[in-house]
This record gives sequence, C-alpha cells and structure tokens, in this order.
Amino acid sequence: MFYTYLWLREDGTPYYAGKGKGNRAYTRHLAPNRKMKAPPKECVVIYPAESEADAFETEIALIWYYGRKDLGLGCLRNLTNGGEGTYGPKTLEHRLKIGAAHRGMKRTAETKRNIAESHIGILHTEEWKINHSKQLTGRKRPPRSQEWTDNYKRSMKKYWERNKEATNDSSQ
Repeated sequence: MFYTYLWLREDGTPYYAGKGKGNRAYTRHLAPNRKMKAPPKECVVIYPAESEADAFETEIALIWYYGRKDLGLGCLRNLTNGGEGTYGPKTLEHRLKIGAAHRGMKRTAETKRNIAESHIGILHTEEWKINHSKQLTGRKRPPRSQEWTDNYKRSMKKYWERNKEATNDSSQ
C-alpha cells in the first residue's frame, strides 16, 4: 500500500512531504550533501493512497500547499515539487549511474564506526545464509593488479602489527 506522509516539527508545522510504502515514512532519508533524520512516530502524518499515482498526486498537492523553503515559498525542505521517483528494481543504467556517483567517495571514521555498530547483533537465519551462499556461488573476483595486491598486503601487515601492539598493551 502506497501513502503520502508529512514530517512535523515539534510545533506541529510540516517540514517534509514524501511518498512511501512500507516503513519509508519512519526511516531517515539520504540526499545529496545532507541527511534528514526521521522524526518520532507521533510527528508523522500518513495519507493512505489507492495507488502509487494517487500518492504522487497527494505529495505534489502537499508540497504546493505548504511551499518549498529553498524557493522562499513555504516551510518544506523538499528540493523538488514531488511526483518523481520510482519504487522497485532500478534499471541497469540507473544502477551504473549511482555506482559512478559513489565511486571514489571517502567515508569518515565516524561514518565507518556507525556502519559497523549498525551491524552488531544482526543474526542471519539459516535460510538467509543458504540464499546468500547461492548468490555468491560461481562468482569470480575481478582480476587484481600486482600493485593492488602489494598495497593490500602492506596494509594488512600494518593492521596486524597495530592490532598486535594494541593487544600486547592492553594485556600488560
């Protein structure tokens, strides 16, 4: 079931309108150069829709009604007038474009730590493990240059040396 949603500030005024399905209204959104954290559940207003097209129409209407802050026309932080976007699998062209945009991006130490912490305690079912194994079966790793291999070996050696030192320091 598709729906349109509004995220509300503490004073009750809306600051973002979107279209979603499932848990979309309650999860953070990533956008170029910014992150938007989802508000508490009591600060989310849901407008159920008969179809995805209806949800898009409602999103466009809400953005028009409340106005976009970036254009000086209202209070919403939306960067578009709504009605675009897709649900479901992306085309190969789209996935390649996303991959190219992310290639070469460096993650901060804090981001890496947050990602690692988000994976702590995740227990995969046996069914998931079997399916994941099937997906990886027969895959060949891309060929690596000798330079890449040498760099990898050096970095792993440094890692193990640091780890060994840290372990020895903590045991004393």
